[in-house]
Amino acid sequence: MLDKYTSTKITYTFGQRMETLDGNIINAWINVDENLKVTFDEVKVKNYIDTLAKTYDTLGSTRNFITSSGKPISVSGGDYGWSINKSKEVQDIIAAVKNAKSITKKPVYNQTALSHGINDIGNTYVEINLSKQYLWFYKSGSLIVDGSIVTGNVSSNHSTPSGTYKLKYKQKDTVLRGADYAAPVSYWMPFNGGIGIHDANWRSTFGGNIYLTNGSHGCVNAPYYVAKAIFNNIEAGTPIICYY
Repeated sequence: MLDKYTSTKITYTFGQRMETLDGNIINAWINVDENLKVTFDEVKVKNYIDTLAKTYDTLGSTRNFITSSGKPISVSGGDYGWSINKSKEVQDIIAAVKNAKSITKKPVYNQTALSHGINDIGNTYVEINLSKQYLWFYKSGSLIVDGSIVTGNVSSNHSTPSGTYKLKYKQKDTVLRGADYAAPVSYWMPFNGGIGIHDANWRSTFGGNIYLTNGSHGCVNAPYYVAKAIFNNIEAGTPIICYY
């Protein structure tokens, strides 16, 4: 009776890496009562999924990153990365075993990233050096555009946070509004709450130490040509790495 369950094999794929769930593990999940009713120990199933998550989730992790200048750094914080939906995956896996289906699958995710492996950033990303006030945008490993920027005003406690984030969406021709401002922009690309990359036609110069006393409310002000080039080549979910 139990053979149909324990003969099931589920292969998880994580990019080029795989994890195989077979009868040796499944057998420990099965309970049979005096009426020969079969149930599955969800706690043990969850423990298995927890192990996968500890191995493959990257949300909230500290990443090693090689900057455009060739310097290796560590970047922590942000909302970018893989995150398995544990509760849904527990139910998915029990359903697959009950149906005695041998399958290859990806886990159910709360959110995904662009790449698996040690480097989940991949080769399409925006790099923002907040200390140097400079931005680079790479797509498929090629530099699309780079240029000087102005970020959050340090003197008014609006410093742009460091971390690895994901582009939420992109929008053309909108007005950014705050308590004391309304700023029309042509290209708007938010990545951290109300913080995003946008053009800033009210600025004639970018870079240097402007951000220390005359910076933004937290956003990344970019020259028009930089914002346009990024907007025309970027998609939602693209990682944005900010560091000091």
